[in-house]
Amino acid sequence: MTSQNFKEQFFSQIYEQNIEKIYRFAFFKTSSELVAQDIASEAFSRLWVQIKKGVEIKNPQAFLYKVTRNLLIDYYRKRKINIVSLDELTFMEDKALNIEDDIYKKDDLNQVKVGLASLNDNYRQVISLYYIEQESISDIAKSLGKSEGATRVLLHRGMKKLKKHLES
Repeated sequence: MTSQNFKEQFFSQIYEQNIEKIYRFAFFKTSSELVAQDIASEAFSRLWVQIKKGVEIKNPQAFLYKVTRNLLIDYYRKRKINIVSLDELTFMEDKALNIEDDIYKKDDLNQVKVGLASLNDNYRQVISLYYIEQESISDIAKSLGKSEGATRVLLHRGMKKLKKHLES
C-alpha cells in the first residue's frame, strides 16, 4: 500500500467515525443544516490538508472539535451574533406520547434550555460535549485545551449552576 493510499484510508476511517458527531456539534451551535454541513465539511478539509502534508495528529477527534469550534467562532464573528449554544436546540418528540405528556416534557425542556442559556459558554460547551455528545472527560479536555481535572471542575460547576437555576 502506498503512502497516499494509507493516508486516504486513515482519513476515511476518521471521517466515518466522526462526521455525525462533528455535524451534530455544529448543528447544535447554529440550528442550520446547511451551515452545519459547511462547517463540518471545512473541518474535515482542514484535517485532510494536515494528513496530506504528513503532519502527525495524535487525536484526530480533538483536532476536529477544535477546528469546528474555531470555525463556529468565525461564523458568529462575521455575522456579529452572540453565540447561543444549547438554547437553540430543537428536540425530537415521540409522537406516540399523549398531548399532556408532551406539554410537561416541553415545559421541562424549556426550563433546561433557559437554564443552559443562563450559563457561560464554557459551562454550556462542556455539558453539551459530555451529556449530549457523550464524549469522555479525556477527549473533552483535549478539545478544550484543558487538563482533565479542570474539565471535571467545569462540568461539576456547570451542572451545579444549572441545578440551582432549575430549582429556583
